Amino acid sequence: MTFAGMLAFFGLAVVTMDVLGGVIAIGVMLRGGTVRHLLAFTGGYTVVIIAATLILRPLLALLHRWLRPVLDSNNAIGTVELVVGLALVGFSVHQFRAASRPALPHGRLEQRSTPKRLATAPLVLAGVGFSATALADPGFTIAVGMASQEQHLLRHVALLVLWNLVYQLPLVAVLTAAAFGRHEQLVTRAMELVGPRRRALQAVLAALLALVGIAVLGDGAISLLSEHVPWLRQLLLLR
Repeated sequence: MTFAGMLAFFGLAVVTMDVLGGVIAIGVMLRGGTVRHLLAFTGGYTVVIIAATLILRPLLALLHRWLRPVLDSNNAIGTVELVVGLALVGFSVHQFRAASRPALPHGRLEQRSTPKRLATAPLVLAGVGFSATALADPGFTIAVGMASQEQHLLRHVALLVLWNLVYQLPLVAVLTAAAFGRHEQLVTRAMELVGPRRRALQAVLAALLALVGIAVLGDGAISLLSEHVPWLRQLLLLR
């Protein structure tokens, strides 16, 4: 994989980063969970992701043969970009509206904690269910397809492992902090940093989504009206 391909590959993990895993992990710790419970949750997720990756790679190869006429068509890819651009702009509007609403009052961290005994097996099943968030993410499928272009097995596996670590960085951060007994400090610090700046951060996110959406819309429109090769097709062709 070229340097440009690597940037696109890991950039995709950053852009589509799944924060829900970190939120769930924090909730588990606040309810009396331990590192063992987090490992059970993460283990259930990991098993499904590994199985899905093994199945998805040959499936993508088969689909590539079937969809090659579509992938080779600038007009088809340009139309996809129009749809994606509209979705991003719509989501940015939602974020702007959310940023305009006043924050709800929250109690102290310890007041909202409800420690109780947790069982390990349900957390494994919860991790299995949580894996659906990754399987439904188009970024995951694209990442598997891009990594499969690497013919060396060890490099292929390393790329996928690193991609998933970045993609689930919030979950990894909470798990690492819990392993060193620092999860309470991490949660408190995150609330101190994000809480007062929630509206500003949401406004910045909305602005970025709007800019990206407009750029993707423009690229799709230009590709439909000219011989321009859409960005999405260029991404799919990266090696």
